[in-house]
Amino acid sequence: MAGLSGHLHLVCAVDAAGRSYLREQSFCAPMHLSKPHTDAGVLVVNVVNPTAGLLSGDRIACRVRVESGARLLLTAPSASRAHRTPEGYSELVQDYDVASGGWLENWPELFIPQGGARYRQQTTLRVEGDGEALFFETLAPGRVAMGEAFAFAELEWETEVLLGGESIARERYRLTAESASIAALRGQFATGYYASCFVVTPRLAADAPVWRSIDALHEPEAWVGCSALRRGGYVVKIVAAGSVLLRRKLAAVRRTLHAALGRETPSLRRATAME
Repeated sequence: MAGLSGHLHLVCAVDAAGRSYLREQSFCAPMHLSKPHTDAGVLVVNVVNPTAGLLSGDRIACRVRVESGARLLLTAPSASRAHRTPEGYSELVQDYDVASGGWLENWPELFIPQGGARYRQQTTLRVEGDGEALFFETLAPGRVAMGEAFAFAELEWETEVLLGGESIARERYRLTAESASIAALRGQFATGYYASCFVVTPRLAADAPVWRSIDALHEPEAWVGCSALRRGGYVVKIVAAGSVLLRRKLAAVRRTLHAALGRETPSLRRATAME
């Protein structure tokens, strides 16, 4: 089946002056990069899909490495979309590697599966030694304004986090409009929006005040909670009744985590409700 076969390959390193820069970069449609810039000592790279979204047969492979001493924030200027898929799937495969002493923050915009979409996503995050990562993922129920909440055909979503070569978290789920988990979600939120953040760091203890601060963000229209992973990491989960509320909770979680780690929060350079 015809489709685009795109890729993104980045290596973020540190120069003699201690500044992070892209030592290697390669990409092809439907992937594109805006001009990287530095904010709060972090290299900010916006990853852009200039097309309308992913179609049947499209496949994107992303490989990102952050070397020791480098600081990288990957973000996007707008939501990503998977369109109706009459046959086959669209697919995204992501591999992230963070060397000991490196820092990675991944902050994508909402992923929106449109009515009839079939989409697969596989993500592997590998962190070595005292490397650190904040890895956000988001999922919208669909084009809510068009009456397409949970109208996608099928989503397969897999994320694995490894620390020092040992798996400390693995999530895998397959969702359809008829899934029991979707029915349970709709019983609470007719248009539920979901987000998670994997936090990998040796500098936050399980009883650190930051986790109580994040738990305190919970409210009836936005469920927020966090828990420790097997070792060296934590996960924050959010389910919200709407996109604006989800963005506000995500922004609060991000600020809280950066403050707890003693870091200035880099600007995303986008005028949105998140900031």
